[in-house]
Amino acid sequence: MAEEIELQNDVVASNATVAPVRRKRKKEVSFRLTSRDYEILSFLLDQKFASLEQLYFRFFDVRSKVTDALPNNLFVTRQRLSKLRKLGLLETTRVFSEAKSLYLLSPKGLQVLRNQRPHDAYANAVRDVDFRGYEHDTKVNDCRIAIERTGKVMKWISERKLRMQGFESQFSGYTLPEEIIPDGIFISSKGERVAFEIEMTPRKKSRYEEKLYAFSDVMRGSKPLLHMVIWVGATDRILSDLKSVTRDQKQFAVESYAHFLSKLWPTGAPEKIGGT
Repeated sequence: MAEEIELQNDVVASNATVAPVRRKRKKEVSFRLTSRDYEILSFLLDQKFASLEQLYFRFFDVRSKVTDALPNNLFVTRQRLSKLRKLGLLETTRVFSEAKSLYLLSPKGLQVLRNQRPHDAYANAVRDVDFRGYEHDTKVNDCRIAIERTGKVMKWISERKLRMQGFESQFSGYTLPEEIIPDGIFISSKGERVAFEIEMTPRKKSRYEEKLYAFSDVMRGSKPLLHMVIWVGATDRILSDLKSVTRDQKQFAVESYAHFLSKLWPTGAPEKIGGT
């Protein structure tokens, strides 16, 4: 059931000693939250922040083909987010390397989410963007959105939730070790448990091999905890190293970050959107 939030206008009391003058009370404005609004709040709690474009691609995109042009100024998305911000459910911030605003879940937005979806509200909302993880978190957002847009994801468990609550399954005796917390795990429409991991900086191949062995350990036997790992290289060099390490093992799907961007943007790369 949608929740109705009222924006109440303050009424100033009169201290005059003369006969009181009747004043009309300003009409209260109500705003009904939709299921999509709650999905936006939940997404921001999971991923910590998101850009206007990312929220458009995930929740507002009605193009029939990815190659179609984006709506002018992403007006509908911008307008809805502005309303949620005026209600106090969202906040905006920036990082010094970007001119555009980033959207965060506000404390009030978290409370609304807790009231409506208590199982989704597992942590406090972040109050700012940590620049040290900004590039990584942005790329995770893009990839998650591209994967969810396929319609083959039943549930996404974010890294943030994995670190707070761990991960196990009633269909497996394994528990995910803390040393291999991925950037997300999703349940596919086929019921498969798939880990998502993106590598941002080049490492020694031995580091990738250690991670491969750790993931492989929970994909063994007749009742594995995970069925597959989508392993993403942020650069061509990292992608090449990952392919070399996995050696085409079927349980590891190695992809480039550019592959996921091509599922979102008409040109396969981010475009400049007017305004923030």
